[in-house]
Amino acid sequence: MASKQDKELVSALKRLIFIYGDKGGVGKSAVARLLLDLYRTESVPCQAIDSDTSNADLYRCYKRVGDKAQEIVSGAPDAVERVDFTVRGEADYLIDSLGDYSELILVDLPARSRDAFTTFIRELDLLNVATESGYRVTIIHVLGKTRSSVSALKDVVELCGDGADYVVVKNLLFGEAHTFTRYDASQTRKKVIEQLGGVELNLQEMFWTSWDVIEDNDLPFCWAADAQRTILQRSQRTRAYRWLADMTEEVKKASKYLGLGE
Repeated sequence: MASKQDKELVSALKRLIFIYGDKGGVGKSAVARLLLDLYRTESVPCQAIDSDTSNADLYRCYKRVGDKAQEIVSGAPDAVERVDFTVRGEADYLIDSLGDYSELILVDLPARSRDAFTTFIRELDLLNVATESGYRVTIIHVLGKTRSSVSALKDVVELCGDGADYVVVKNLLFGEAHTFTRYDASQTRKKVIEQLGGVELNLQEMFWTSWDVIEDNDLPFCWAADAQRTILQRSQRTRAYRWLADMTEEVKKASKYLGLGE
């Protein structure tokens, strides 16, 4: 078991966080939005990057959300960058500019980015370069129930090993946590959780009446849940508020890997 000193050291490191998933529709961007919502609300400095060129939800919903979840002033640069990780070389500047970024960098990878992401890690020696710049890599894998979803996690774990930290998210839209049997029975889970100290989280489903309004209007979760600025009906806002509060507590189970302290 890690000592208190070890845990404090891990928590203190700067973080380069990649949100990863094998296919579209597993909830990857929802997790990215939830995390950035938390960082903005709690005034945690974070450089956010949306690399999903076909469905840039993180950019659309959070490009104008700044510190303390306030709208950034007119004329200021967008609060979310856009970078295409699927084009070889497009994201190289991220490595070249690591020292210029804040202590927390959040990257929402596009769907079906397994090959592009693993190539990026290998070619640019990502883990060592990050370490040299004082960063520790966190890989958040948003899990579906398919074999390919577990395989995608296996690939990145075999490539990175103990050079990265892992958070595995079960999207309960696809069923209760205990029904992710393919993953639960896998050697990959055993390695991630038992050997590498990974953390598992459950992404709850938000009731559709609230979710649809948020999606249709590109709303940040914090604004949707705020009684003073929301456009949701009272019942919709209350559901969104309760979901956000519950998910904030869930996310904090992995605080040490997410730049949120212990």
